[in-house]
Parts: sequence; C-alpha cells; structure tokens
Amino acid sequence: MYKEVVRPGLDFLDAHGILDSEDAHNLVKRGLHAAEAHPLTLALLERFFADQGKRFAHPCLRVCVGGLELENPVMIGAGWDKEGRCVRALWQVGAAAITVGTVPEFSQPGNPKKRQFILAPGVALNRLGFNSPGMGVIDHNLKKYQGSGIPTGVSLGVNKEVVETHPKKAPEAYAAVTEYLYHHAAYFEIDVSSPNTPKLRQLQSKGPLTDIVQAVNQTMDRLGRRIPLGIKVAPDLTLGAVDDVMETAISNQVPLLIVGNTTTSEEIKARYGERWRHEAGGLSGDDEEFRRMSTVMIAHIHRQAGQRLDIIGVGGIKDGWTAMEKIMAGAKAVQIVTGLRGEGLSLPGRINSKLAEWVGMSRGKETINDFVGINAKNLPEP
Repeated sequence: MYKEVVRPGLDFLDAHGILDSEDAHNLVKRGLHAAEAHPLTLALLERFFADQGKRFAHPCLRVCVGGLELENPVMIGAGWDKEGRCVRALWQVGAAAITVGTVPEFSQPGNPKKRQFILAPGVALNRLGFNSPGMGVIDHNLKKYQGSGIPTGVSLGVNKEVVETHPKKAPEAYAAVTEYLYHHAAYFEIDVSSPNTPKLRQLQSKGPLTDIVQAVNQTMDRLGRRIPLGIKVAPDLTLGAVDDVMETAISNQVPLLIVGNTTTSEEIKARYGERWRHEAGGLSGDDEEFRRMSTVMIAHIHRQAGQRLDIIGVGGIKDGWTAMEKIMAGAKAVQIVTGLRGEGLSLPGRINSKLAEWVGMSRGKETINDFVGINAKNLPEP
C-alpha cells in the first residue's frame, strides 16, 4: 500500500510545491515521536509496520560488528533521525540499532532550503549540511532512552565554521561531541564524508583524519573505555584514498568502516535529467550505479583488511536482496536511510525476514555471518 498510494501521494505533493520532501520527512518523524508517548501507540506501530505485525527476531541473524552486539544486521543510518526523537519507534519496527545525527558541537541551521529533492521514486538528492540543534539538545532528547537497551549510535560531526575557518580545530570539535554524548552512545561514527559542508571531505585525508581519530580515542580512554568506533567513507574516494582510510583505521585501533555516504557523481545525477548534473548535494537511494559504488568498495576493503576491520554497508538498500548483496561483498551489517522513504517503515522487518529465510534455505550455512564476504573476490575494484 505504501508504494502504491502513500509514496506517489508524497511525490505528487513534492512535485507541486505543496509539501516538500524534507517537510514530509519531518512530519513522519513527529508522528513516530508521538507514537512513543504510550505503549498502545507503540503496539499499533509494531502491528502496522513490523514484519507480519510483530517485531522480527531470529537467532540466526545475530551479529557482532566492531564489538557491537546486535540482534540483527539492519541498522538505521545517520541522517534519518538527526535529533534523536524517535529511537524507540524505529527499533519497534525492526531495526537493531539507530544512529542519531550527524551531531555537531553547536546548533546550526544547515544550508538554505529547498535542500532535499526526490529525483525518482526511491532516489533522493540532499544538501542539508549538518542541520542540527547541537549536542546539548541531542543529550536532552536521548535521556528518555537511557536504560532501554536499544543500541543507539551517535554520528560525530563538526560545525561549518570550524571546517571553513579553523580546520585544525576539527579534532577538538569531534572530541567535544564525543565527551558530551558518551554516556548515551553504544557506538560512534566519525562523519568526514558528507558532501554538504564545504571542505569537510578534505578531513578524510590521512593527516587530518588521524588527528580526529586520535582525539576521539583519547577522549574515550579518559572517560573509561573505548566503545565501538567507525569512520564513514565517501563512495567517491579514489582507491588510494580508501587505502589511506583503511590504514588510518587499523593503525589507530578503529574497528569499523561505514561504507559509504551519498555520491556527488555528476554522471549519476544526470541520469535523472540534465538539470541535476551540477546541482549541489549528494545522491542516495535506489540507483543501480550508486549501489554498485558502495558494494565494490566494501569488497575491496574486505579483501584488503580481512579480519582487521568490520564493515557496515550503506547505499541503495531497498530489500532483502540488496542487503544480502552488501553482506556477501563483506559487510557484517547494513544501514538504511533513503530506503525508508522509498519503501516505507516496514523495510527493516522485511529485510530481516528475507535474510532469515535465505539462511534457513542454505545448506551448510547456519547464520547470516556465514554469508559475509563470500562474493568479495568476484567483484571488481572500485
């Protein structure tokens, strides 16, 4: 029903300037936040959106990624719940973990609107630019989930002014968010790969990235212990740059890479009309070439790093097969973001149900972990 009625309705409203994509997304988030107010509304949410009306869980789907124990491999990626206001609702429909943010130290409005566009069903372009109320508000919002047992991650960001005018202070800024939200986080992700903050992707270079990673690690050490930490990688990186990120992660005991972020490829954008070729922002969602970019990068990292790094796969995941594709390339878990807009809130449960079905049908494979990387050697270099 979602793809036949709801999504076309949202696309129509967006195309005619009645309710743009970002406003529609915020409306859904407010609805989920409201559903968390009472056990009955949460139960109704599960009834309508979880797989077959019940939150899906199966022992064969349990994974450990970067030291993070999850009951299934489907996570919500950064960018969907920027403010941390619907963590329980997203968990209720089947996600194993929710990544909040990206969170900078101070509030900032992000880039001017209109800044999120639907190019085709399930395909989006955004240039939001780390719009966020800042770490203080996120801290307040996440207090309601303490003790819930829901694995909640924080995507660490940096304010635009720091990157543009004082880039050498970036490690200090990432460390500040780490310290402030440490008591909420089951894991952290370092976001240096968003294309929507000018000069941010320069922080993926070996020197700046090493400084950021070390600042975050030192902060966690001072607070008691290191929790799982990942670096989010852009799919547009050259092979050499990817190898530099891998080396930085391994040499600094970072156990995770999140592969990847949105793409700035002008050729991919132009597939949806020449007007989009030079439009600022990153493309994501159900585009075959975009999906392939992250999948072959996952395979490369898996071949090169082996057991030294765990991978979370992101990019174009819309169903059980596109999730399994990432897993067979080398990812131990996957994250969905734009897929929720394209496929609806039932997506996490449907992916998990299909993955469990495939495990059950496969001879000689007892868990989803047995599929990790089995196709990596057959995929080309990025």
